[in-house]
Amino acid sequence: MIATAQPAPDFYCTDWSLAIDEPMAGTAVSSKVWLFLEVNQPWTAKATSDNNLPAPVQSWLAEQGGLVNGRLQFIKQPRGERTDWAFFVACFADTGSRVYRFDLASYDDLLELDLPDIVAGDGRYETNRTTEPQILVCTNGKRDVCCALHGVALLRALAAANVSGLWETTHLGGHRFAATLLTLPDGVNYGRLTPQDVPQLLAYLQNHTLWLEKLRGRVCYEPVVQVAEQYLRQETAEWHLDALQHTATKTLAEGVWQVQFQARDGQRHTVTVKAAEPLVTYPSSGSLVPKNVPQFRVR
Repeated sequence: MIATAQPAPDFYCTDWSLAIDEPMAGTAVSSKVWLFLEVNQPWTAKATSDNNLPAPVQSWLAEQGGLVNGRLQFIKQPRGERTDWAFFVACFADTGSRVYRFDLASYDDLLELDLPDIVAGDGRYETNRTTEPQILVCTNGKRDVCCALHGVALLRALAAANVSGLWETTHLGGHRFAATLLTLPDGVNYGRLTPQDVPQLLAYLQNHTLWLEKLRGRVCYEPVVQVAEQYLRQETAEWHLDALQHTATKTLAEGVWQVQFQARDGQRHTVTVKAAEPLVTYPSSGSLVPKNVPQFRVR
């Protein structure tokens, strides 16, 4: 699928994505383990690899994060009277996600943690388990101006609604869908959110239901499963997070998958997803470098 025209040199990627009617289903970054470290210094475009953290801490994050195949994000919020630094380890699943919070006196405290044991559910860290909701909004304008333009506006609207557990975060992937956010402990990624969407978004979050119109996907799923889940929920009108559980994905042929789910009542559903022609688009503001974005069709 080829974009029908080329944007102006000073275009915003969010405007271009909307103009070509790019679908959001299946665009959430897929990773079952995410690491969120509070870093209050100014963020660069590639903040998690280009920063002023102590060298031993950077090495620990790289080594331990690699052992668990974790995706590292930086986060920040107004600190008030706090003197410690928050560190979250999120282990996402369609049911039974686990989130651990550690409040660090200094970044050196990270060196005492064992990420593989935390991810494995070691009982030593049970007291650090938390079910408190967190909302992480991508605001890193150094990565793309749209994250500052739309992400900051959404963040302010959420703050005005007295949302607790609200954080700014670095690149969630897909700045062309800004404002984009991730929820904890559920691991749901939404996009194209506006300040006017805040009341409706909060209602969905409070009811533990999915807002399909704004859904990019659940990060515990691969893109094919994200697409299949969104289609199935539209067909069955099952909005609750726990209504469906992914049970298997089978490859039928090259570019063809059979995705299976089970409902709470035991009913089984099968969705067939096929790779479509990639979308050739321009995913970053002001960059006329085209990129192929995978596309999928449901049969």
